Amino acid sequence: MNGRQLLISLISLFILLLSVSAQAGLQRYQASIEQSEWHVYATPIRCELHHPVPRYGLASFVYSAGGELAFEMHVLDPAVQDSVASMVSIAPFWKPGEEKELGQLSLSRGKVPFYVSRQLAQRMLYELDAGRFPTLQYKDWADQTDDVFVGLSSANFHDVLPEFQRCISELLPYGYDELKNETVHFAHNQYKLSDQARQLLSRIANYARYDDKVDIQIQGHTDSRGWRRYNQRLSEKRANSVKQYFVQNGVAEKQLDVKAFGERKPIASNRREAGRAKNRRVEVTINRLQQEAYPLH
Repeated sequence: MNGRQLLISLISLFILLLSVSAQAGLQRYQASIEQSEWHVYATPIRCELHHPVPRYGLASFVYSAGGELAFEMHVLDPAVQDSVASMVSIAPFWKPGEEKELGQLSLSRGKVPFYVSRQLAQRMLYELDAGRFPTLQYKDWADQTDDVFVGLSSANFHDVLPEFQRCISELLPYGYDELKNETVHFAHNQYKLSDQARQLLSRIANYARYDDKVDIQIQGHTDSRGWRRYNQRLSEKRANSVKQYFVQNGVAEKQLDVKAFGERKPIASNRREAGRAKNRRVEVTINRLQQEAYPLH
C-alpha cells in the first residue's frame, strides 16, 4: 500500500469513527492538552480556580471567606430541565487505569446547572492532582437521547494549584453570612462610636473593601426620651458616624445607603432602660448584588 492509499484509508476510518460516534449519540466536551488552561482569581474574600471547557462553558472551584470549597459549572447553553448526573474519574490515555465512580449530583435548570459541595469538590481536586480527569456524565438536556461527557483536564493543573491553596490560606476568617446583619449600640444621647463598635465595623469594612458587589444599608435609631425632632437629628448623627467610619476605612461611598428614623422604629419597650438601650442603635445590613459570571471562553 502506497502513501496515498494509506492516507485515504486513514481518512475513511476517521469518517467511519465519526459516523459511529454520531449514531451512538455521544457528546464529548474536554480541553485537549494544548487547550487545557487553569487560572486563579484571588482576593482576601474569595478564591476561584477556573478551567474553560471548549464549546461547553467554564468549570470553577470556589472558596469564599467564612465558607467552604465548592465546584460549579457555568454553561454556554442553559439547562432546560432538572435531572441527575454522575461524576467519574477517568485516567488519561498515557496513564491507564480503571474508571472510578466519585458520586451522584443533581442537575438544575439554568446557567449554572452543576453545583458540588465540599466533600465531592475536594475529591475532584485530589483526582486532578493525581493526573486524572473528573468527568460529568448525564443525558442531554434536549430529549434525553444522547450521552453527554464533560471532562476536566489535569494538564497544567499542577502549575496553579499552589497559588489556589495559598489564596485559601490567606482568606479572611469571616464572610458574608457572619456579617450581613449587625447592630451597633450607643450610650444615652451619644453618637460617637465605642471601641466595641469600631471592632465590629472594622470586620465589615475589611470585607466590603474587597467586594464591590455588595451595598451596605445604615439605619440610625434612638429611644423615645427627649423631643421627637431632636431624636431624629440624633439618629442621623449616629448613622453618619457609622458611614464616616466606613469611608475612612476604604469602603466606597457609593456602596453606602444611609437612613435615619429617630424614635419611630423601636425594637423593645421604651418603658425600661434595658429596652431603651436596645433602641439606641444603628443597624448595618449587607446586601449582595447579583454577581457577574466569570467570562466564558
